[in-house]
Amino acid sequence: MEKEKKKKDNNPQQESKKKKIIIYTLLIIFITLLIFWISWRKNLLKITLVGNDEIILEVNSSYQEGSAKATYLTDDISSKITMNHNVDVTKLGTYYETYQITYRGIQKEIKRTIIVQDTTAPELLLNGEEEMTIFVNEEWQDPGATATDNYDGNLSNNIETKNNIDITQPGTYQINYTVKDSSGNTTAKTRTIICKERPIIDDQQIAVLNYHFFYDQKNESCNESICLDIEKFKEQLDYLKENNYKTLTMQEFRDWMYGKIDIPERSVLITIDDGAMGTGAHNGNKLIPILEEYEMHATLFLISGWWNVENYQSPYLDIESHTHDMHTKISYGSEIGSKLLYSKEEDVLQDLTLSIQTIGSKTAFCFPFYESSKTAIEQLKKVGFELAFVGGNRKVSRKTDKYQIPRYIIYKNTSLQSFINMVSN
Repeated sequence: MEKEKKKKDNNPQQESKKKKIIIYTLLIIFITLLIFWISWRKNLLKITLVGNDEIILEVNSSYQEGSAKATYLTDDISSKITMNHNVDVTKLGTYYETYQITYRGIQKEIKRTIIVQDTTAPELLLNGEEEMTIFVNEEWQDPGATATDNYDGNLSNNIETKNNIDITQPGTYQINYTVKDSSGNTTAKTRTIICKERPIIDDQQIAVLNYHFFYDQKNESCNESICLDIEKFKEQLDYLKENNYKTLTMQEFRDWMYGKIDIPERSVLITIDDGAMGTGAHNGNKLIPILEEYEMHATLFLISGWWNVENYQSPYLDIESHTHDMHTKISYGSEIGSKLLYSKEEDVLQDLTLSIQTIGSKTAFCFPFYESSKTAIEQLKKVGFELAFVGGNRKVSRKTDKYQIPRYIIYKNTSLQSFINMVSN
């Protein structure tokens, strides 16, 4: 009896448990059905990209916004799509286009990836020709190159240059130019340099004229044979001007002698020795105004320790060395001659160095009294002089010894016809 009673007492508990299981089961089924319904309903709204999911653009290229398509069941509701993007084609990076739609309480979105990259190499342009010819020992400067980039802009300062040029030796050489942008894109170009001996033109000869002192015969006197009346000097310049002669600067003459430039057939080099270019003041006030009036060039060989170089400043007058303080004659045993030739080497080198420092040039040197020697020439070369002048009264060609350049000496009694004969070819 007790067992039957106990069994009856347990039945309500079992019934309650069964009810709970049923309720939970129904609840699960409901939730499942609800989730399925929501998912099914949500899938009724579809949004897809028109075109690729990922687009790669070159920096600074043009870009047109993309689009997407949306449907609900069979209805096209693409017009309800809103799109947001932050694409900047001027800057490298990864960007997104976001397409969103909300319809009948359903919200969906989709993204397109936009990658802006730089794959374009810089543009590298050579200044001048890709193949250039230079001559042995010619002063030459690489014309260089310029570089621009579609993203970084001007990259000319980033160009790296390497070359194997040896201007002292004939040969074919290369200059390599390389430039890299911030994205690692690289451009390289090569210039070919052909270095060869400049051919010597044998048939061109010019006169180098040598003057000393100028004076005004109407108001002054000069007993030296190397004095020249300024009116006669003007007559000579008139002839040069009327006959289209070019008066060379010393640099032009030097470049011609070394085969670096050609000069007009009618060319002359005017030189003046010492520095006392006018009697009395010795300040060049007789010569310089004439040169500037005629717009003709001349070179003054100045004794730099005797005369102030500042007194001879003119764009038409080059200043070169006539020693610093060795334009005198001394006795050497039984010989009498130029101090330059009979002094100790260290004294000569010191004098030449002082002259260079004072004048500011070592292009050309003029031997005092037209006296030279092999030793003196070696001393000139040692301090860096490129040309040296003497007397000689004959014309000059490129084959002339560059340290024994002859000049026509102009005297007080030099006639205009004699002058014409000197300069004529």
